[in-house]
Amino acid sequence: MHTFALRAIIGDPHSAGEPLMCGIGGVLVPGGPIDPAGLQRMGQRMVARGPDDEGQFIGPQVGLIHRRLSILDLSALGNCPMPNEDDSVQALLNGEIYNWRELRTELIAAGHSFRSMSDSEVLAHGYEEWGETLFARLRGMFALAIWDQVRSRLLLARDRIGEKPLFLWQDQERILFASTLHALLAYDEQPRPVNADAVACYLSHSFIPAHHHTIWQGIAVFPPAHYGVINAQGELSLHRYWSFPNQRPPVMTVAAAEREVERILEDSVQRCLDADVPVGVFLSGGVDSSVVAALAARHHPGIHSFSVGFAEAEYSELAFARKVASHLGIEHHEVVLRPRDVLKILPKLVWHYGQPFGDASAVPTYRVATLARNHVKVCLSGDGGDESFAGYWRVQSGVYAARYGALVPEMIRKHVIPALAGLLGPLGSRLAAMNTLSLGTPGAGYTNAQSWHNLLHEVAGSAMLPGFNHDRVACRVGYALDRDGATPIQRLLFDDFQVQLPDAYLTKVDVASMAASLEVRAPLLDVEVLETAWQLPDRMKLHWGARKWLLKRIAARLVPRDVVYRPKMGFAMPLAHWFRGEIGAVLEQLLAESVAEREGWIDTKCVRRELDAHRTGQRDNHTRLWLILWLELWFRIVYSKDWDYETDLSMLLTA
Repeated sequence: MHTFALRAIIGDPHSAGEPLMCGIGGVLVPGGPIDPAGLQRMGQRMVARGPDDEGQFIGPQVGLIHRRLSILDLSALGNCPMPNEDDSVQALLNGEIYNWRELRTELIAAGHSFRSMSDSEVLAHGYEEWGETLFARLRGMFALAIWDQVRSRLLLARDRIGEKPLFLWQDQERILFASTLHALLAYDEQPRPVNADAVACYLSHSFIPAHHHTIWQGIAVFPPAHYGVINAQGELSLHRYWSFPNQRPPVMTVAAAEREVERILEDSVQRCLDADVPVGVFLSGGVDSSVVAALAARHHPGIHSFSVGFAEAEYSELAFARKVASHLGIEHHEVVLRPRDVLKILPKLVWHYGQPFGDASAVPTYRVATLARNHVKVCLSGDGGDESFAGYWRVQSGVYAARYGALVPEMIRKHVIPALAGLLGPLGSRLAAMNTLSLGTPGAGYTNAQSWHNLLHEVAGSAMLPGFNHDRVACRVGYALDRDGATPIQRLLFDDFQVQLPDAYLTKVDVASMAASLEVRAPLLDVEVLETAWQLPDRMKLHWGARKWLLKRIAARLVPRDVVYRPKMGFAMPLAHWFRGEIGAVLEQLLAESVAEREGWIDTKCVRRELDAHRTGQRDNHTRLWLILWLELWFRIVYSKDWDYETDLSMLLTA
């Protein structure tokens, strides 16, 4: 049994403003009563996540709140909380259940009566029929809550990889849960201390690893692939309902593997197209989104695609996205992001994320989501392809380091190679990096030399000093895959799946898209795709140094080969350029009267030094500078409430 001890809560200065979207929340108070006004405040904080409807259920010791973005069954019959036939079960859903039609058919055959054509209704009847085994039957992205009136217990669950968020707080009097930090904080509006460990991790890793902490002391993140049972006394027990298959990759030919993977991908894309509203696709021009777009175009003639790029050609993939769209014959839309757009968008995003979040690609993600929302209500993305099919250089480096470590004895790697590498010039630096990686704990290579990780003692203020007492590397890595038969690549990919993907990449997409009231679905994260890719032989993922080898073979039959076989670009903004111009000027203005420094969290002298070094070309510090910019805005907008999130930062340029 796991118990989360969570304390006071900070108020929301924008109770009548524009918060987030498709959200759930609630409170369990053993012995009652429930505060209806507190429940109402929770719903108000999630209006943009669910602009179409609000539903409540209040019982003797439980209160539930739901904000709906209508996707399936747009009528009032599809609203949540969703009851079973006799109202003894109430269900809340944030997300989509992709196999709801099969489950519905099975439940009707078992004697259940449905009132809607909504995927959320299968939760109420499915729990009544199958109990806690329901969660393993679900295919989709979800955070959900089920109130069992007969047993006086509350159940919470989250999807396998963590596509949909769920925050949790517990003390001796009650348990609160919500899709957003702002909604959770709204129930009783009590002040809450900032978590120094979380700030230190943010500056070290560009995000806050959720399996350890959030920005607010004591607020926890409900773990993916788990369900929790909260009894009438408020005691929470956590249970894992899914993990990757524990078996060695089967023997198969390349042709057979290619056919099976494409079949599974196409099935997943078809399921993600299921909606009663317009559906589009994000199209970056990379491999993953191009595969999704091609398979979607097979089954959805006339589908629209959406891209974002930059005026700086070396950062923009718009030409590749256009080429794919033209090849597939789909209608394409795009937008170019410039520094002034960033300065206008950033305060709003700082508010929406609710805690410091340093992945700068959140800004173009939000911008392309707002573009798409003008045309559709749902978009498909290519998220998850790199994690399942080994698309990151870290996997390649990790495999080489493992082979190197198997050949060179540990004593030589520890005591001989470091001295030898210093004598070999550029070749020695590469050898030293390989040697260090081979000696590190699993995943240790994820620490970011471009962040403040190695300079944290210089930038930290007195308030952050308690954050030095915990292992920031361990927070970033998670736990190793404890399986004797796991392959080297499975062990490396497992690190991505447990920390980087849910806490950084999926958090980025969920919040940025929900801020635009757009639902984003990731076909490559369907459980059938995950399990099929997981069991592929390593050589079909990393093939003689070629990453994502099998998926690229499939993509090359669907879209132009020159789009597939080109260097990976990622989704980075041209911040290295922009911090020498307008964005750097805004940061300089903010540092002049820094709230983060006033509150004791940073030392701006160090930041100014790094800004000057960046402007003069001594070194590229744009990652560090972006982290400070976001943190400073967080302290002004969320923590101190000095600023409104509608502030346009470009006004500082004329101040």
